[in-house]
Amino acid sequence: MESKKLTFSKGLKICSIITALFFILLLAVLVVLCLTILKPRAPEIVAQIVKLEELKWQTSPSANISVLLGLIVVVHNPNHGRFRYENSTTYLRYYGEVVATAPIQEGEIPPLRTGNVSTIVGVDGEKMMAVGNFSSDLNKGELYLASSATFIGRVNIFSLFRVKATGFSGCDVRVLLRDHDARYSCTYQMNF
Repeated sequence: MESKKLTFSKGLKICSIITALFFILLLAVLVVLCLTILKPRAPEIVAQIVKLEELKWQTSPSANISVLLGLIVVVHNPNHGRFRYENSTTYLRYYGEVVATAPIQEGEIPPLRTGNVSTIVGVDGEKMMAVGNFSSDLNKGELYLASSATFIGRVNIFSLFRVKATGFSGCDVRVLLRDHDARYSCTYQMNF
């Protein structure tokens, strides 16, 4: 009887040790997954295309200008969870003076996907003409603008990890009046 008790006790110890090792291994795998694959990463935000939608200007009888720029912002979400961003605004500046704003509607980028956010920015010609450099730029045939957009959102992974993220995209835009074209260079930055 005593030998059966020793065998049962010995089997229970072995089973407990194997179960404990299994849970330790499972915990180690989960920690490695959370620190590597499931780690929240910054979504990449790039203002990819700036297109001159409309350009109208006249110098007589009075100076007037109308500019519409199309802006496509590409948002790549490298996470295994969705990136949801809030309503935002794109600003267009002419020598530091805000001459246009355009809304960016809230949205969501699925996990491991890329999404496009597009908007059209209409320039306030009167504000632009009030800036001192306008007439010299008009004579050169080029207007120098700067656009900026800020995305504020959250990365949500399996409803377990939620990390706030703020993305900034800025572009220097050169509008060529004679060619009815726009040239640009853009940068982006993401903060958690």
